[in-house]
Amino acid sequence: MRYLLSIFFIVYISISSAQVGKIRGKVVDDKSSETLVGVTVLIKETATGAATDLDGQFTIDIPAGTYDLQISYISFQTLIIENINVQPGEITLLNDIRLVESTLELDEVVVTAEVIRTTETALNTIKRQSASIMDGISSSKIKLTGDDTAIEAAKRVTGVSTEDGKYIYVRGLGDRYSKTIMNGVDIPGLDPDRNSLQMDIFPTNLIDNMMVSKNFTAEMPADFTGGIMNVETKDFPEEKIITVSVSTSFNPDMHFNPGYLSYSGGSTDFLGYDDGTRALPQGADLPNIPTPVSGHTQQEVVEFIKSLNPDLGASRRRSSVDYSVVFALGNQGSLSRKSNRGPKLGYIFSLSYKSDYKYYNDVVYGEYQRFIDPDKYEMRYATIQNGEIGEHNVLAGFLGGVAIKTDMTKIRLTGMHLQNGESRAGIFNINNNGEAVGQSGYLATSHNLEYNQRSLSNILLNGSHVFKQGGWEADWRLSPTYSTSYDPDIRKTAFTHTTGGSFFMAGAGGNPGRIWRSLNEINAIAKCDITKK
Repeated sequence: MRYLLSIFFIVYISISSAQVGKIRGKVVDDKSSETLVGVTVLIKETATGAATDLDGQFTIDIPAGTYDLQISYISFQTLIIENINVQPGEITLLNDIRLVESTLELDEVVVTAEVIRTTETALNTIKRQSASIMDGISSSKIKLTGDDTAIEAAKRVTGVSTEDGKYIYVRGLGDRYSKTIMNGVDIPGLDPDRNSLQMDIFPTNLIDNMMVSKNFTAEMPADFTGGIMNVETKDFPEEKIITVSVSTSFNPDMHFNPGYLSYSGGSTDFLGYDDGTRALPQGADLPNIPTPVSGHTQQEVVEFIKSLNPDLGASRRRSSVDYSVVFALGNQGSLSRKSNRGPKLGYIFSLSYKSDYKYYNDVVYGEYQRFIDPDKYEMRYATIQNGEIGEHNVLAGFLGGVAIKTDMTKIRLTGMHLQNGESRAGIFNINNNGEAVGQSGYLATSHNLEYNQRSLSNILLNGSHVFKQGGWEADWRLSPTYSTSYDPDIRKTAFTHTTGGSFFMAGAGGNPGRIWRSLNEINAIAKCDITKK
């Protein structure tokens, strides 16, 4: 009998829990779009209610049914939202509820229209109310466009242009005047010769929004000059999300192409990093620059050369199709079993993977030179390279974060890692006309093999606090970032044609050549903003 009663109570509790839904929303000032803290939210049909926290958010557990919501705050007009349908076991979202400031004693304002707003609407309000000239793009807009990386999405922002598929320019100003930050703090770039960050390494599924400021305000970094883009990564969601998406694309000129150019790499190329196949051989002591082999015997030099990867030419194989996989999981809930007014815990995890192939069979590079004669001011073609190139790009990303929030405090910890690997192979016919510099010129064929590995790891610890007395707010951030750029064993092998056209010999000008380059940077930022309202 005792077991039957236990089973009965378990079933009863499960059924009762399933019949309860949630109303969750966010309340903001209609004029300034600032979140309102301590707003009273009541269910008119019951005594159930809640107050908004420091993010202007509230959550109410209520049995399934249809209710009217009354929202009131000092010096604002009371707002009533009618006919809110609560489904059992589901969350009814009321985002961007806007309260109008009251200047006179007015009757209640009854709203019967839909109150759910998109994130793009919220961004437009921020732009309209901001003291600076701003523009941006939200995650909801990015989903509609289907952009895979941040650089593709940035092109859709008014006043922003891109260069080399990686860098942003704001209002046509060059790299020196454009800056990129993430979550409001500086992060190191992956190119030592540029001020802006390489935006093609950010997958869009990890981004909440991107905002561009086009003029200076006090809270911006001191090295801001022309334009600054702030990339905000995703915070924990308003409701439980479990997302799995797989996409693919096909271009008959680039995919399943038997003439695609490639070369033998490492076993982990598909993960975006080299497994050591292209690494400089161990024991290579090259202290002297620019003649690293000086001081070594001929036998030592020969042994060193033999230890290098012998693959110097591009080969042909059939390319695959482009594809991407995205997985995301997140939710938030109260830590208190008895009430929603206790601390809330939220989490979000996201994984993404993208692989794409590109093949171009009519690539042309040109080099101009001035004549050696000082009386000739015009420029002329010195070298023309015509050929074909194959590229395989892999981009993987991970984002994980947890946050705990009370009515007046929010602490969040977010970690992110981005990994990118790009393999390129090309064959070019070179026509050099040395007339401009008084040389005879030459014809040559060059095989170029390249691999670029980039990574960025970031941790963000962020706290926000609202103090009721005095109207003070504080926001602090600690964010270390580690970035690397690694170019292992870039190979360029050119052979010049003899007069007969059938014999090749090693070309001049430093060919063949092999390059290893490794760069890394560590950046730690601490920031605290204190505001009085």
